[in-house]
This record gives sequence, C-alpha cells and structure tokens, in this order.
Amino acid sequence: MTTRDRSSHTAAGITISAIVDAALAVIRADGVDGLTMRALAERLQVRAPSLYHHVQNKSELLDLIARNAFDQFAADSAAYGELRTVDEWIELTRSGSLELRAFYAEHAGLAGLIQSKATPDRDQGAGSRAELVRAQIEALVRIGVPDVAARHLFEVTARWTLAAVVAEPPNGPDHFADGLDLFLRGVRARLSELLS
Repeated sequence: MTTRDRSSHTAAGITISAIVDAALAVIRADGVDGLTMRALAERLQVRAPSLYHHVQNKSELLDLIARNAFDQFAADSAAYGELRTVDEWIELTRSGSLELRAFYAEHAGLAGLIQSKATPDRDQGAGSRAELVRAQIEALVRIGVPDVAARHLFEVTARWTLAAVVAEPPNGPDHFADGLDLFLRGVRARLSELLS
C-alpha cells in the first residue's frame, strides 16, 4: 500500500476524516458492496479521478476505513484509560460491544471487512482503531494482567464480538446480548485466574 503525505489530502480540501466519513455514509446507504470509488467521489462532491490522488484504489480505501472507522468510540478509549478494576473492564467491554454491534448493524458488511483485517498487531500504528485497541490492552495490563495474556484476552474478545455480529442474521432473533453475557462470564473467570 502506498502511504501518502497527509498534507496532500488537506491541500485538495479532502481530509482522511472526510474520506472515511463519506465512505461510511455510502456503506450505511448501500453496504460495503455498494462502496465504489465513484460513489465515494459523488459523496465527497469531487470528480472520481481526483479521488485517486488521495486513495489509490478500493483496497487502499478499505484499509483506510478499517484503520479509521472508530472515531465515534473515542469516549470509550478515554474511559478505558481511567478504569482500574476487572468489573469496570467487563462493564465497559460489554457496553462497548453492544455499541459496536449497533454501529455494524448500520453499516452492512463492515464487520466482515474489519474481521478480515484483524491482525494481532492492530494496536500498532495510527488510526482510531489502533487507539481503541491500545486502550483496551493497556487497561488490562494496568489492572495486573501480564502483557501477553492481555493481548490474547483482547484478541479473543474482539474476535468473538466480530464473529457474533457477522453470524447474526439481520432479522433473526436477538442472541447477541445473551451470548455476550455468557462470553464475558468466561472472560471474568479467566481474569480471576490470571490475577490470583
């Protein structure tokens, strides 16, 4: 992937934030499959060829979205920075997972995209996704979970949440909240073992 100087986005009046916001609006209206460079350019009110100065192709656009689609979760990132107990981590993770599910429900196909780009080192680098991942891992470490175990526990929790969202039929029965509560009971038990 070609990395462009952020100033090139700004010089043309298009910021990364504007590109991501517009892409999410297209996804909200038409799903990930409906996101095209032309649809994005129309949403940004620019000509499609000029968009290629900022995003080389759809693959690069999807990477950009995966890194930066979580700006609305900035308050959760800050809250993870303040928590000090397992109970607080469990509760914030539960509420955050429910918010995330609602976010994905509004953006058809986005959960599958994010799941396909899930890597163990996703807390590295820039973007709102990395910030949120870092905050969750750092919170576990701060309450006494060893770094390797914290990363593993985060990874398992994140993948369960994404998989449950992807597997849930749009108009089927709501099993997500019950599954999340059962899952988090197991997470709480694991945290108790790690901290005893």
